[in-house]
Amino acid sequence: CLVVVTSSATYPPLRSTMLRVVTALLVIASASAFAPTGFAPALRSSYAGQQVCTKATSTMTGPTMAEAWVRMVPAQDVTTTRQADALIAGTAVLVGRYSNGALWGISAKNSATGTEMYGGKVDESSLTIEDPQWGTKYSLTDGEVVGKWCPKPPVLGALIGAIFPASGVWVPKVREQGGFVEVLLDVDAKANFEKAYWKGILDAQGKADGGYY
Repeated sequence: CLVVVTSSATYPPLRSTMLRVVTALLVIASASAFAPTGFAPALRSSYAGQQVCTKATSTMTGPTMAEAWVRMVPAQDVTTTRQADALIAGTAVLVGRYSNGALWGISAKNSATGTEMYGGKVDESSLTIEDPQWGTKYSLTDGEVVGKWCPKPPVLGALIGAIFPASGVWVPKVREQGGFVEVLLDVDAKANFEKAYWKGILDAQGKADGGYY
């Protein structure tokens, strides 16, 4: 007869981990109630985007990437008081104009929970945009967090900030050309990532080079 004795000392850490996970899920679920459109940005532009020019740019450690200026929205749709966002080549982009008419661009999703940045207040003196969801200010020049991380709303923001570490967002190059706002994107980034991912899966199974067979 084999008797297995399990020490109860191993259970508290497990319960603690489960409690943290459940708490995080509850906080995120509560946060979605405050989000204007949930965790997926409600991209307002119906313009699907159009690649207008491409150039190959070599990298030091990876394959050649294809960068392209992609038309995002008609230039008239972006004013000093009206922002525009769109999903272009699989990338959510938000653009607007400074008071002098110059364009700025940034990720359309914040880096905490991925909720939308549309309508964020722009401070031209500090060149930042404030995330309307959690109050985090991001630099419009390099995307880094400026100041406090998730300061709003007072309690919920602090919980979100404790769960998700502070991180910046992507800032694309934007321009106005031919009556459109264009964004410089690596249009092959997603395909290259997925190609590498599936190759890794096949390598793990010995199938990438036929060794499995």
